[in-house]
Amino acid sequence: MSNPFGDTPLGLFSQILNLASVLTRKAALKVPRYQRPYTWGEREVRQLIQDLRRAFDRRAPFYFIGQIVLVKNHGKLEISDGQQRLATLTMIMAYVRDRLPGRAKQFQALIMEGDTPRLFLREEDANFYRGFVQEPGKMAELAQHAETGIDSKDLLIAAARTIESELARTDDRELDSFLSYVARACTLNVVDADERGCAQTVFNTLNKRGSPLSGADIIKSDLLENSKLSGADADAAARKWEQIEDMFERENFARLLYMMPFLLTGEALLSPGDLGAFRTAVDRAGGVRTFLFDQLPRYAQALRAIFTNSIDVGAYSAEVNRRVKAMKQVEEWDWAPAAIAFLAEHAGEHERARRFFQALDRFTFACELSVIDNRAQEKRFERAVRGVGDDKQLYGEKGALELTHAEHMKFIATLNRSRKRDRQRRLLLIRVESALAGGSQLTMTDDVTVEHILPKSGSAWWNERFPDSALRNELSNLLGNLTLLTYEQNKIADNSPYPEKKRNYFNTPGAPIHALTKSLASIDEWTLEVIERRHEDLVRQLCEDWGLVRGDD
Repeated sequence: MSNPFGDTPLGLFSQILNLASVLTRKAALKVPRYQRPYTWGEREVRQLIQDLRRAFDRRAPFYFIGQIVLVKNHGKLEISDGQQRLATLTMIMAYVRDRLPGRAKQFQALIMEGDTPRLFLREEDANFYRGFVQEPGKMAELAQHAETGIDSKDLLIAAARTIESELARTDDRELDSFLSYVARACTLNVVDADERGCAQTVFNTLNKRGSPLSGADIIKSDLLENSKLSGADADAAARKWEQIEDMFERENFARLLYMMPFLLTGEALLSPGDLGAFRTAVDRAGGVRTFLFDQLPRYAQALRAIFTNSIDVGAYSAEVNRRVKAMKQVEEWDWAPAAIAFLAEHAGEHERARRFFQALDRFTFACELSVIDNRAQEKRFERAVRGVGDDKQLYGEKGALELTHAEHMKFIATLNRSRKRDRQRRLLLIRVESALAGGSQLTMTDDVTVEHILPKSGSAWWNERFPDSALRNELSNLLGNLTLLTYEQNKIADNSPYPEKKRNYFNTPGAPIHALTKSLASIDEWTLEVIERRHEDLVRQLCEDWGLVRGDD
């Protein structure tokens, strides 16, 4: 008997498909121009591979990686949600295709249909992706490719490098079995929509209306109801829990809660929703009562102090808050668990706090600038969490936060390089500003842009003074040639001669003058010697702030 209200909403269709079925649909998949470019970093790529390997090793019947939303448009399916996963999974297939010539035809059939890619990235990246990923034989070359200065392409290069490092030690037979498992058992909920508005509604609902604390609510219920607390204690614990929840956005409280077993035991949960493992960690760390009335409140206060820049470590409070604010501008907060653990347990030890946060700041930016091997970063941050009470574990020989001699030298060499990636250049310049005497403590969301004093593209005035285009391109991206301006100031400065630029820097009504710009006040001509001298000075001051060199070195 038919349903009088109909069976399926018009314009929407949902089905569960494995990866091979998604990639081999009749219509090709396309990332529309309005979507953001490829943004996954080494961490996300590595995590995806490791999660797939764990599922493969335990012979899980399927591994679910979420939903993708597709929109029908001119014979193709536009990807409204799911680009990062599909692009990365295709790169994993391309790596295995190139490694296993005997299986290349079968795996290539999932990447291209004849001469037509099954996945089209945005127009800006499509040719690069096709040439190095979808056409056979180029993945190894992509992993060794030099930086291009374009974030999306550089992230694809980094992804290829991460895939190679994660799978290089897997023998050919196991690699074949692994990728066959991924194609068959990697499972997605595919939502097809007839038009973009419909897809956007689905995307917003899936990503914003869901309750991020559903798992946390289950943990709360279990701790309060199944832990043999008296009625009065359970009521008091519930009130304390609600007070802590009110300190944070719901999503941030969920993150803290899922982080707690790691903070307490030094061992992360493989799945945040694993209630049994969560309870085991709580019991190992002192039990439910200690967790609810002591540990959770202290760790929550530590995270709150980090969010609000209100860390109290006596005479070093201003310095530590400055460093934490700078670390908060890094996209991945891998440093946060160690910071939370230290503040929850040792905030009263002020001199130790000064040393710890200088080392954590230095190590965090060493990771961000790829000084630390990406495979070692996660383990060293974990060791830092476990060792917050033991300086030998943190700073001694092979200490978690101690740079090796090779890392130390690579860090300084990296700071002296020409910076071609936009976000990293801006982040580092904000960090330099923070290190200068009287420097502003800026964030990545402030109205602050990177100004190239010697313009990258040159102009008649600048080309006369810097006629070598290759040298001009190299000098333009050195720290010594950069300063920070508002967006409007940067637009006005453009490629103007230096005297005009300088007037703009210092005479724009209402525009802040940061320490980096103040240092230009006494410089009347912009020359090669000025750029090199200023670069050396800025790098030295940053190195002193991080403890990479002493003031008299």
